[in-house]
This record gives sequence, C-alpha cells and structure tokens, in this order.
Amino acid sequence: FCSLKLWQHQTVVDPKYAPFLLTGLTASKVMLLLLSLLPLVHGGKFMEIQGVSAAPGTSFGDSLTGNAASCQDACDKEMTCDCALFDPLHGSCKMQADCLYFHPDYEGGGTLELYIKLPPHLWPFSVFPGTNANRDGQDVTADKKGMTEQDCVDLCYQSSDCQCAVLLTKDRRSSADPADDHCWLQSKCHPEGFKQMKGAQDYITFVKDANFAAYQTGSGSLVMLIVCLVVVLLMCVVVTALVLYYMRNKGRAYRAILQDLAVPKEENSRKEYAKEQLLSSFSRKSGVGYLSSLELALEAKVSNSDIPCVYSLHKVPETFKVPQIDTSVTSLKVQLCFVLDYTGSMKTQIAQAKDSVSKIIEAMQKMKIASLPNAAVDVEMAAVAYFDWDAETRKLGRPVVSVFGGREVKEEHSDTLTAEKFCQLGGTWTKDTSALQKWINQGLGHGGKVPEELTGALLAAANLEWNADEKLMVVITDAPCHGKDYSTVEHDSFCDKSTGLTCTGRPEEPLQSLMAQGVTTVILHTGEAAAVSMCQKLQQTDPKLIHEKVSPSETAKKVVSVLESKVQVQPLTYILKPLRLPDEAPTSPLICETVVATGPDLATNTSIEVEVSGKKESMMVGSDGLLFLGTATSNPKVTLNRPAMSGFDEWFDSSSDQVELGRAFDAQKSYLLKVPIKSQAES
Repeated sequence: FCSLKLWQHQTVVDPKYAPFLLTGLTASKVMLLLLSLLPLVHGGKFMEIQGVSAAPGTSFGDSLTGNAASCQDACDKEMTCDCALFDPLHGSCKMQADCLYFHPDYEGGGTLELYIKLPPHLWPFSVFPGTNANRDGQDVTADKKGMTEQDCVDLCYQSSDCQCAVLLTKDRRSSADPADDHCWLQSKCHPEGFKQMKGAQDYITFVKDANFAAYQTGSGSLVMLIVCLVVVLLMCVVVTALVLYYMRNKGRAYRAILQDLAVPKEENSRKEYAKEQLLSSFSRKSGVGYLSSLELALEAKVSNSDIPCVYSLHKVPETFKVPQIDTSVTSLKVQLCFVLDYTGSMKTQIAQAKDSVSKIIEAMQKMKIASLPNAAVDVEMAAVAYFDWDAETRKLGRPVVSVFGGREVKEEHSDTLTAEKFCQLGGTWTKDTSALQKWINQGLGHGGKVPEELTGALLAAANLEWNADEKLMVVITDAPCHGKDYSTVEHDSFCDKSTGLTCTGRPEEPLQSLMAQGVTTVILHTGEAAAVSMCQKLQQTDPKLIHEKVSPSETAKKVVSVLESKVQVQPLTYILKPLRLPDEAPTSPLICETVVATGPDLATNTSIEVEVSGKKESMMVGSDGLLFLGTATSNPKVTLNRPAMSGFDEWFDSSSDQVELGRAFDAQKSYLLKVPIKSQAES
C-alpha cells in the first residue's frame, strides 16, 4: 500500500529501470514479511525451572494440551508469550506475558515446569539467575565494569577459555547507574555445583552450551531462512517476467505497471485523472513523468487543447559552422532533381514545373554568394516522373515511375515485385534545359484513389549519382504516398490491406538515403490535408525537410529561394520538436531505448521569449533540452535568444525570427527557429 501511494505521488522513474525497481520493491516487501514471520518459526530457547507451584505474569489464551515440547513450541510461535507454565500431571500448558528471565519470581514446592523464553543473544548459553559461580570457577577475566548483559555474554562466547560469564547488575529493578555493573569470565564452571546464595539475587550466570552448534544446525530457523531466500529469488524472477510481459503486451513505453492500479475505470473520471497527472508532471518539469502521463492521456482520449505542450530543442549541426570567405573558388556545382506527380489532377503544376526550368537556371546564373564572391553557380538538373499502379493509367500506356535519361517501371503490381527494381532505373544529370523541358512535357496518367506511388519515385531519386556541392530534390504533388500511417484517405485494392503500402515499402527508407547523401528535400503541395499529413510524418524522419503550400505560378520563385538559402551562408537553425511517444511499441529488452531527448545536437540552457496575446514571458530550456511551454488561449509566438558563441557573433543576430506555434498539442508538428545573418556581414 505504501509503495502504491509512493508511485501515485512521486516522480515516475526512468522506464529502463521500472521493472527492476518494481521487482526490488516486491522482493523487499516479501523479505520483510518473511523476516517478520521468522520469530514465529521454532528455533528459540527456553530457561527451564522445575518444581514450581505458581509463577507471576499475565495469562492469556486458552489452556493447551500436549507435552513439554509442544508447550514450548506454542510459546515460541506466539510473539506476546514470554513464558509457558506446563503441568506434566494433566498435560496442560498455559502461556503468560511479563515473565522476566533475569528475575524469575515464582513459588516453589510444586509439580509445574516453568519455561521462560530467552532472547537470541542468550541462545548459546544456559542461564542461572540468582547464582554466583565465583566460588566454583576460575577467573579468566576478572571484574570488568560497566558492561551490559549482551557485551558480557558476547565476550565469553568469543573467548575459547571462557566456560561461563557472571554478571552483577543493580539496574534491573532499580535506577542504579549501569556503570556499576560487573562482569567476570570464568573457566571450569560446573552448573551442578551452583547454589543460590543469600544476597546473590542480583547475580546471573551464563554457561556456554556445548551442544549449541549442533542445535543451530538442526534448528528450523536456519532451514526456514534458506527457504525464505529461495522463495524471494523465485518471486523476483516471476515478478520481473510478469512486469516485462505486461508492459510489452500493452505496448507501454513509459507508464509503469503500478500506475494502472490507481487509474479510474469510468471514462470521465479517467480523463480527469489523466489531466491531473499531466499537470503534476508538467509542474515538476519531469520529462519522463510527462511522457508517462501523456501515454495515459492519449489512451483516455484527452483533448489536445488540454495537453500542455512540451518541446525539445535541437541544433541543425551543419548550420553551426563559422562562415569563411573564400575568393579562390570560381564555381559552385548545384544538382536539382524534380520529382513530379503525373496523375490526372496535376496538369497545371506540371506545366509550371516545365516553365520553371529555364527561370531557375537564369536566376541561379545571376546569383552572387556572400562567402564565395568569385564563384559562379553551375546547375545540373534531373527529373523523376511518378504515376500509380491503377488499371486506367496502364490503359493510357503510362508507367508507374520513369527517370529522365534512365528506365521506367510499367508492370502490374504483384507480390513478386520488390523495391530493388526502382533502385535500378538509372538516370542522368543535364544542363540542357530544352531537353529536360521536352521530357517533362509528357502525358498524364489517371491515379486511381488519392495516394500515389511517390515512394518508388523517391527510391529512383535516391539512386541517382549525387556528387555536387549543393543538392536539392523538389517534389511537386497534390497527394500523399501510399501507406495508412501517412494519411487517412481510402487506398486502392492493390495496396496491402493492413498497412496500405505497396511493394516499394515505406518512404522513410529512400528519404534516409537522401539525407545520408546530403540532399535537401522540398515538397511543394497544393495544401490538401492528406498531403500535409504525409509531410508532417516524413518530417519526423528528416526534420530539415521543407514542405509548403505553393500556387503553380510561384513554383520557380520558391525553388530559387530554397536554392539561394542552400548556397548562401545559412542562418543558424534550431528545431523545436514536440515531446511525444514513439510510433511503435518498444522491442528492446529494457522496454525502451531512449527516455526523453538525447544526442549531440541537443540545445541546452537557451533562453526563449514567448508571446501569448501580447504578453511576453522569458523561459529557459533546461539542461535536459526541454521547453515546458504549457497550454495557451491563443497561438504562442516564440523567439530564441542564442547564447554568445565565439566566431558566430560577428556573422549572426542574437535572436531568431519570431515563429508562431500551434496552441494545441500536435505530436506531428515541428518548428524551425532561424537566427538570420547580420545585414553588415552579408554586405
């Protein structure tokens, strides 16, 4: 119960260690429980006094029947029992409390047997209260003052010459100073010769039990302790296995198993509980706690507007290079590849793309580069056309994918086709604008349902020979790629029923290949929701991917703008990513591989100015790289104040351009914060 309350109200632990912490808690509780039961296990020792008629103390419970051994066992298992009074004539046993082994008041002259429970430190000894063995023994250590009972017997137990210890104590029944106690260690002790003498009431003699080692080995307590340890180890293994199975089966990445116990079952209560947990973790600025609560909130279908926004801040490493002016460079090679959607609705966009070719070449030839003042821009172009696998497109004789100066794929979709075929289409780069324009001016296909074969086109583009100084791929489309992860629109029958994918697979694979080759990807679309959804999904793989709604007439202007930003000194760029859950259930042995935000590009200890409804507030990105922004009544606008950096200060402004964020939580939306170059540095 205590551990459950602890988990309810304290910070959630690192998920990598959650199963093991839970196992440790369980094992600790089991161990404590078993240890608390150990006193109930037979293994204690009693001082026996014969010929008793009555003994003081408080009797409790009913009389038991049995023999002397069962009477001792019953008292041994009862924690409140201090002594047992056994009647051998009737075979009855009475348990009592408040019996004193060091001052056993009783009445003699009877037939009863009194068994007084001894504390564990006296188990290796036979105890003779009211007895002074000084006259019968020989001192090994004489008269050590100020020793407690346990110190005295421990000293005797550790000495091989000591057979008995005698303690004179006056503080048992009075307020005398314990420093007045005396301890003697003796050899040649003969218990049969001990006598209770007048004035010896304050003495007590402890005689070593020669059979104690055998008694220990055979005692139930040692066996029980071993059993306890085995049980605890087995429970550790079982609990760990169950926790791992439960979390893996649930697909949990961050929420620990114990948290589920406190979650209400009723829908509204569950939502309110999830909101409370979100606010609690947000106020603590706990990244792992936030993700744990976010997992619960998304399951409970909490509205995105009620989820406080948390972002991680990252640098774009290639922009963090001190610009150098180089007058020796006379040429800068640029490669530009168009990836064009040739389905039926793209007639106007294709026409504009064809017209853009000559405009782009002309603009780039006039461009002056600040860091390379003597360099002319040398542009090479290529193009990839893509259609779809539908029957209407085949009837029109159009391919699925074709490459300028390369081959094409025209087969009908089947399970025997693989993505490898699209990687072998070849293609050439050209400076001949008329040849490229003529190739672009080809017939359209049909397209079937909304998603098109963009992934095959990306595979073909990724396998071009990219070797320029600056590389750019421009996708012009009005539709998403295949795959139910990228849009919610209806898919064609040739797509996989569960994933919506085709034989070309997921677009992230060619996108990662393009990234590795240093290619910047730009997607110009017409603003349809399905196309925007795909772009946001792909941006999770390539945060530098640029996507924008552009009218056909603005195509050339936008491409030139992107190319210019590539060849000129780039602004210092940061990426603000929403702190979000992983797309897939964890598969690693420790439940999840990363906790929150990591990596060398993580930007820490950076000031952010946030403006909401005209009110400004300064916030700080902590050492964990997280910005706890929260909820807002309107779209917040943020400005990054970069820290001072040697070499950068003379080139770049101290603050980024202001960027407007979404008011509600959006796991797919990232933002670029760009610190522009200073106007005097540019000149």
